[in-house]
Amino acid sequence: MCYRDRVLAAVVCCAGLVALVGLTGCEDKEARNAAAEATKKLDEVRAELAVVRAQNTQLLEALKTIPEKLSSQVNDRISASLDQVSSANKELLNKLSTDAEKTRSDATEIVKTARSDFDKELLNLKTALAGDIQTIRKKNEDDLADIKKHVENQLRDLYPYAYQPRRESKAPPEPDAK
Repeated sequence: MCYRDRVLAAVVCCAGLVALVGLTGCEDKEARNAAAEATKKLDEVRAELAVVRAQNTQLLEALKTIPEKLSSQVNDRISASLDQVSSANKELLNKLSTDAEKTRSDATEIVKTARSDFDKELLNLKTALAGDIQTIRKKNEDDLADIKKHVENQLRDLYPYAYQPRRESKAPPEPDAK
């Protein structure tokens, strides 16, 4: 803008000289030459002023389009950033779901393995206990038979006239024949 002010100052000076020469009516050749030269410079300054005005309007037009360009560039960058964030979120969600699925399947396998191990251990304990229980039953039956024999022997020895052996069968007793 300083250049523009200088040009305007030069134009005003030249116009002043032309007016001074034209109004005084001087017939001097040097004055005419100076006036012609000032007119020539005035025309040059006017041409330069027109160029500067054209450049100024072009710059103003360019300044008007700068916010639109900046906003479109910012919007494009925001869209690109949002796309990147969205894809990263999708990627993380997919990874999280696959990890959760893998964890669930691993946990299911561990439970199945633990359950089968528990079932095997339970079966082993049942068979071991069944054998132990069978031996305890057999021993109890043998002890019971020994006790019965001992009691019968004691009863026979103590009460020989009243001794009647117990019936082992479930059949009713036979009637006495008279």
